[in-house]
Amino acid sequence: MSDSDRDLEITKGWKYLVRIAEEKDAIGTFRGYSMVGSESAVVIEMENKRLRFIPVEQISYMELLENSLKEEPKTSKKGMDTYYG
Repeated sequence: MSDSDRDLEITKGWKYLVRIAEEKDAIGTFRGYSMVGSESAVVIEMENKRLRFIPVEQISYMELLENSLKEEPKTSKKGMDTYYG
């Protein structure tokens, strides 16, 4: 996988700006996905080391600010991908 292909994935350990419902921005390091009740959420570690759980439905966009090539992205196993519909 080339470096440009990696930029197309939301990758653990990379720093993003997340626009939440066109009102607020969250800047931090992507840590993974979780559930908030029955909703899927993106987990961002803020600069103060607190975790912010952002429901996917509230995200307007995510902007890659800094990629860290220290961690190689894990390849997903076939059939284990997350789909939202």
